[in-house]
Amino acid sequence: MPKRIYVFMIVLLCGLCIMGPTVVSAQKITANVASTFPPDSPQDKGLNKFKQLVAERSGGRIEILIHASNAMGDERSTFEMLSAGSVEYGAVGTNDISTFFPKYFICEVPYVFSSQDDFWKFWNGPGKELSAIIEKQRAVRTDGIIFRGARYLTANRPVNSVAEVKGLKMRLPSVKSWFKVWESFGALPSTIAFGEVYMALKTGVVDGQENPPETILNYKFYEAQKYLIATEHVYSAARILSSAKWWNTLKKEDQDLLSKAMAEGVAFANSITKDGDAQFVKKLQENGMTLITVDKAGFKKLAQPIIDKMAKEELDPAFYEKTTAALK
Repeated sequence: MPKRIYVFMIVLLCGLCIMGPTVVSAQKITANVASTFPPDSPQDKGLNKFKQLVAERSGGRIEILIHASNAMGDERSTFEMLSAGSVEYGAVGTNDISTFFPKYFICEVPYVFSSQDDFWKFWNGPGKELSAIIEKQRAVRTDGIIFRGARYLTANRPVNSVAEVKGLKMRLPSVKSWFKVWESFGALPSTIAFGEVYMALKTGVVDGQENPPETILNYKFYEAQKYLIATEHVYSAARILSSAKWWNTLKKEDQDLLSKAMAEGVAFANSITKDGDAQFVKKLQENGMTLITVDKAGFKKLAQPIIDKMAKEELDPAFYEKTTAALK
């Protein structure tokens, strides 16, 4: 073999050896999403948009697996898994804030927000500071906020005013401020696991519950409740979270790809929920519920002393002031 050809082949082989690992080194990534939201909900549709975009833009190298309807655990366990780095993404409400950061849980104290506009003023302002605190203390990142809608009361008897709440046996999640406010209205709240709410309503263990219209629809609470009462006492958020421990192991180009796809998925979900309450309320009426519009000012008036007391005794005063200032 001529010396020139021999040298060329050696160089070529060396080049292939160098290139080989580069060609196959693109890391295959599988990311699980522990979602507390049901299939076909706006949140689930946003996550599936994210999944689709990631698959397309990574050429299938990055796979997103969505586990809906608490398949991997409830909100608290999902947050704890994210903090520990044992799951990559989570889709939750705000239970982690009320549980682990109660001093900052102003975002869903009843009647602090009066509109969807207030909701976004908070999450685009003080809410970002809150997200930074959560990441610093528990290594859980906030990747997106999805507006879920205003929470409505449902009951199997009509409630036309705050006075008619008296004696209503209702299910509430285990949120201290919610219990205090509804008890001030005269309700008899109790904590029931979300997965047991439907049967509790069906069997009369409780007379009512409260949730955004999309949740009332998706979980078919209309089958057990006659009245839909537009109390709009809380404007709920869905939050897409991720484990900082996992995130920090990714290459920047993968972080950028995932961040951009998530932003588009979240925007898609918000395009559904922006005017979603009206659509979901209409569907609930079509399914037999009677809509009752109440004077929310009467509810807020009774709630305000409770809110004022909490602001002094339980909430972070500086954060509360920032929130109220942002809502003006």
